[in-house]
This record gives sequence, structure tokens and C-alpha cells, in this order.
Amino acid sequence: MTRPGMLIAVLFAVLFAVLAGWVGLTTVPQIGAQSADGPVVQGTRFENDWPDSVTASALVDDASNIESATFLYAILPEGALTREAAEIVSGDVTRVSAEFPTRNPMLWIPAGADFEWRWEFVTTEGERFETEPQIWRYEDPRFEWESLTSGDLEVVYYDDRGVAEQMLSEGLLALEEISPFLGLDELIPIKVYVWANPSDAREVERIESETFEESVITGGTRVLADLVHIYQPSRWVVRHELTHVLTKLAGEGPYGDLPAWLDEGMATIAEGDWLDRRGGALRYAINNDLVLSLRSMESPSNIPGYVDIFYGQSAAIVLFLLEEHGTEAMNDLFQIFKEGSSVEDALQTVYGMGRTEVDNAWRDSVGLPPREEEADRSTAIEDDVIGGPQVAEEDEAAPDQEQANAEQSAEQSAETIEDQAEGDRADESVAAARSEDDIAERTAEIQRRQDERRAAPVFASAEPFPWEYPLIGVAAALVLLSGLMLVRVLSRTP
Repeated sequence: MTRPGMLIAVLFAVLFAVLAGWVGLTTVPQIGAQSADGPVVQGTRFENDWPDSVTASALVDDASNIESATFLYAILPEGALTREAAEIVSGDVTRVSAEFPTRNPMLWIPAGADFEWRWEFVTTEGERFETEPQIWRYEDPRFEWESLTSGDLEVVYYDDRGVAEQMLSEGLLALEEISPFLGLDELIPIKVYVWANPSDAREVERIESETFEESVITGGTRVLADLVHIYQPSRWVVRHELTHVLTKLAGEGPYGDLPAWLDEGMATIAEGDWLDRRGGALRYAINNDLVLSLRSMESPSNIPGYVDIFYGQSAAIVLFLLEEHGTEAMNDLFQIFKEGSSVEDALQTVYGMGRTEVDNAWRDSVGLPPREEEADRSTAIEDDVIGGPQVAEEDEAAPDQEQANAEQSAEQSAETIEDQAEGDRADESVAAARSEDDIAERTAEIQRRQDERRAAPVFASAEPFPWEYPLIGVAAALVLLSGLMLVRVLSRTP
């Protein structure tokens, strides 16, 4: 090949590389781009400074007259719109960035949350421009997440696919079994994030939050209307927490939450084997007339010793209402709560009985006399692991050893109740429940998190900047050039 021919070939190769890179850049859709008469966002990326904050940043064209920029976002499906003022850095290109907290007590964004976001720009002339809304999912960046989806349920995991498949299967069964009791014909898409163990989940919840300590006991919690966290994977945990998604969807209205006995009772029924955990305590409470009043079971408290009795009794009362009045009445009860009714009015409307009458009717069904006075025993509604669908008779109890263990646990619970009635020992009980080792471990964890901040940020972009296209073009040009030089050398060989 002649020298002019080789030069022409090289020029074509370079031209090809440039065109390839240019085409690659221009075919990537702009994230949140607007019309040509205002600022145009070329790309937005999210820097995840886990677990404390996220920084959104973008490059903006036609931005010489921007006076202010704001990052707007809302946690789906029901979060309020939040505004974060953005910093504007001008130069050859204009860059805007806004940092927003993810673990602030006033604004907590749980891992797995989807949020809708957009940029807002105001020019020096007072014109206002907004980008098109986009969706980004905030995740725990320490793990590589995968997902399984069936119907309305998505299970997201990083460790054991077999465990995730079990969570998906049990979750689907729970949704199918419980929805008819709540009058739900259609569901919303629901996400379940599964951590392998509580140790991995230490940074997931609010720092220094008692909610996390309780959730670890439970193995999981519902954190948003469409999002469940699982910290100790098991069939009854996922069934219980998914039922909380359903009860919220069916019965929580704009004016208040469901009474705890109804919410937790329905979730306990979904477990399938709750008598193994709560049956002994419930029987002991019934035999010794230590059951709780319905009024005292409407809101949670933090007093240990009541957990087994509370969950067992909640499930028993809900089952009593279902057996005596049917599924349709339970559907009506949730619907009335969703419309904003009080507990007393809702029970009167559906069952023709107030709280005292329902309480005494259930007491009569288990052989107890009517309550003479409203003994307002506070309850400890810690979202502990629980289970099953019907109250068994005495001869349907667990094997002898399990029964003995359950009754021993119930006796301990009863002792705590009696102690509470005699005097204010709640603080002592809480202190006793948490050992010195637990406190030391928690303190060390907080210190470790403060001392070992991530050395470099983790990026998660909705659409990565397409550097690969120009690099591919350059590589292609080099390959072509190498081939041409090889041909020239071979052509000179005698």
C-alpha cells in the first residue's frame, strides 16, 4: 500500500472513531431534559453516602441565566414533596448539585424506597422551568441486589436465592389468604427487601432507634405502605409483615391508625402457627383471668412481659369476630376505619357493640365472667415473631415439652404484669431486658460507624454517562490502524 493510501485509511479510521463516539453520546436519552427554550439537563447521577445522605448532581446546558436551582422529590407511594436548594457551579459547563438526608429523624428514607424526583430552575427573568419527573430507587450499596417478581410481589435479595424464593412463595400465600378478610380485590406492587442476618442490617434503620432494636427481635418490619424489610428471614416473619401492608391498604385512613389489636391480630393470624409461640401464654392468661382489656390494646407501649399475651389475645379476638360475625362484617369494619371512624363508632356500626361489649363477649367465649371495671393494663406491643390461624382447645396444644416451656414463659409474663400493677417497675424491666453485652455491642457499632466512614462514594446513576461509546470508537480505530500497518509491512516483504 502506498503512503498516501495508508494516510487516507488512517484518516477514515479516525473519522469513524469520532463519529462512533458522537453517535453514542447523542443516542442516550437525556435525563429530565426540557424544551429548547430553557435549561437542558444532560444527565443526573446520585452519589450515595450511605447511610446518611444522597447527593444528586447534573450538568446543565443553556444555563447562563439560571438564578436558582432546586431538587424536588417525594418518597413513593405517599410521601410529601420535599425541596432541597441546589448549589450552582458555573464554568465551561454548569453543574448543579443538592444533598438530601436519608437518616434524619425528621426525614428518613428507608433502603428500597422509590422516589420521584425532578429539577426546578428559575432564571434571572423570573421564568420557571422543571424537568420531567423520574424515578430512582434508594438501596443499601454494600450489597449486589437481585430480585424475584411474581404478580404484585417483588422480593429483593443479595445472599441466598433459595431463601428469597421461600419468601416469595410464603408472601404470595399470605396475600392470597388474608386479602379476602380485608375486602381487598386489588393490591399495589409490594417490595420485600431481605437481609441475610441482623448484623448486615445494622445500618439499615434510623441510628439509635428503638424501632430497630424491636425489629431485630421480630426479624422484620413494614417501613412504607409498599415496602417491607426482613432482617431474619423466616416464613412467619414475611407473612406477618406483608399482612401489615394489607391492613394499612384496607383500613388506614387520613385520620388515624387501626387499633393495635386489630392490626396485629390479623397479622398474627397470617402466621399459620402462632399457637406454638403464643398459645401457652394465652391459656395461662385465660386460666388466671390476666387477659388484657380491649381498650388497653389499642395503642402500643414499651413494657416487656405482655408480648405473648397481647399477640395471642389479639389473634383470638379477631378470630372470634370472624367466627361469630363472618368475613363480610370484617370487610365492613376495615372500610369504616378507612373512612376515618373511631374505634367505638366502628364497632357499634358493624357489630352493634362497643369496646366493652366486644371485650365481654370474647371473655364469655373463653369462659371468663364479664369485666367488672375497665382495668387499663398497658401492653407491650413489640413487633415480635409470631404465628397461626385458630385458637385451639387445651388438648390441641404443643407437645409436652413445648407446652411446659410456653407455660413457663406465660408465668414469667404474668409475674411481670403483677409487678407492674403493684408499682412502677417499667424502667427496671426495660433495663433488665437489655444485657450489658447488648449495650456494649450497640455502643461499639455506633463508634465503628463514626470512625470508619466510607473512603469513596458509591454512585448509582439512573442512566450512566456513555463513555463507553467514544472508547469503543477509539479502540476500533487503533485496531484498524494496526491492521493497515501490518498490511504495509507484509507488502514490503520480498
